[in-house]
Amino acid sequence: MTVELLYFANPMCSWCWGFAPVIEQLAPRVPITLAMGALGRGGAPMRPEDKAAVREHWDHVQALTGQPFDCRFFDRDGFVYDTEPACRAVATVRARRPELALGYLGLLQRAFYADNCDVTQPGELERLAVAIGLEPGTVAGQVASAAARAALAEEFAQTAGLGVTGYPTLLALHAGRVRVVSLGCRPLADVETALAPLLALADAG
Repeated sequence: MTVELLYFANPMCSWCWGFAPVIEQLAPRVPITLAMGALGRGGAPMRPEDKAAVREHWDHVQALTGQPFDCRFFDRDGFVYDTEPACRAVATVRARRPELALGYLGLLQRAFYADNCDVTQPGELERLAVAIGLEPGTVAGQVASAAARAALAEEFAQTAGLGVTGYPTLLALHAGRVRVVSLGCRPLADVETALAPLLALADAG
């Protein structure tokens, strides 16, 4: 039996951005299914204390992983840190072209964290989808729909129902069992160490 990985993430989670190089290394070697998890609900513009808290996370992630961050983000006025449009966009891409889902997530993360793009906006989400190979209109026509909102709410509930409360979370599915591979942003070597026994069992048949 093969090993499959289930990756729980949120596109606007800085720790998931820190974990992105690990996922990029694993993706060609082990099948990965991407699942979205909720990260608060951005209903109001960020306050100075909100920006300070986010900046602390970004600094920590950058120090640990070396991932780039464009801190001009904190000069924005009135930004609402709403992660749901980006999650709905990833879910839309996953539904239409599953093989592009991880690549789209990575492109979206880079746009937000390294290039200071506003990935809460449907137009930006559409631009990135077209850049990765989707037909124009695939994302923009779906991301704000009632059906997409309902589907994402159900996915969030399923993620929470599995006991996943933090991101990134990486689980392995093998022989009908679910095993934890990584809770939080871990180095590639740690993830490979956790995976090695499962891959050995799979190779043994």
